[in-house]
Amino acid sequence: MTKQSNQAPDDTTRIGDADAALRRILRTAPQDLWLDTIRRADMTRHADLIHWMLNRTECDFAVAVHAFYHSDPVSHLTDPLPLPQRPDTTQHFATILRNWDTGFYRNHRLGLNDQDVDPRLIRRVNQKLLAWPRGALPFHVPPKFLDLTGGAPIDLPTHLDPNEARHLWQLYRTLGLRVRRSAPGLPRRFARVGKALGRINFQSARR
Repeated sequence: MTKQSNQAPDDTTRIGDADAALRRILRTAPQDLWLDTIRRADMTRHADLIHWMLNRTECDFAVAVHAFYHSDPVSHLTDPLPLPQRPDTTQHFATILRNWDTGFYRNHRLGLNDQDVDPRLIRRVNQKLLAWPRGALPFHVPPKFLDLTGGAPIDLPTHLDPNEARHLWQLYRTLGLRVRRSAPGLPRRFARVGKALGRINFQSARR
C-alpha cells in the first residue's frame, strides 16, 4: 500500500509553482539576491533549491561558502568519508567540494559576515584540518574556504528585496523562506501604525 502524503495536492502544486517561479527569477537576478535567499533558507527544508543554486556556474563564492559552513563541516572532518561521485540534493558538503575541483565558485564579488559563518566555526574547521596528516583526508578543503576576506556587502534594490517587493514576498512565504510576517504595502503600514499607537497609549497610561 502506497503511503499518502499529509500535504494536500493543491499545496504541493502551489509550492512547486512558487519554486519554479523563484528559480526563473534567480536565473537572471544578481548574486546579491542569491546570497540573500540562502540566508533565508533552511538547509534541509530547502535542500533542492540550494542544490540547484550550488550547481549553477554563476553561483558566487560567498553563496557556496555559506552553504559549506551550514552543512556541518566539523562532522565531515571528524569522521571523513570519500565524497560520493554524484552527490544528491541533501549532500551540500560533497557538492561544494566536487564543484570547486571542477572550477566553480571562482567569482567572489560578495562579502560574508557572521550571519553566514560564525568565526568560531572557522577556527574549529581549521583545527580539525590541522589534526589530519597531509593527504590523509579523502577530500580536499580549499584554503580559501578558511580565509573569507574580500567581497562587498549585498545591495538589493527595492524591487529585488523579498521584504519590500510584494511578488517576491509571496513567493518566499509560500516556500517557507524567512520573510517578515506581514506583506509589503498597506497591511504592513497599518501594522506599524497600530504598534506606534500602542506604544503611545502605553506611555500615556504610565504618566
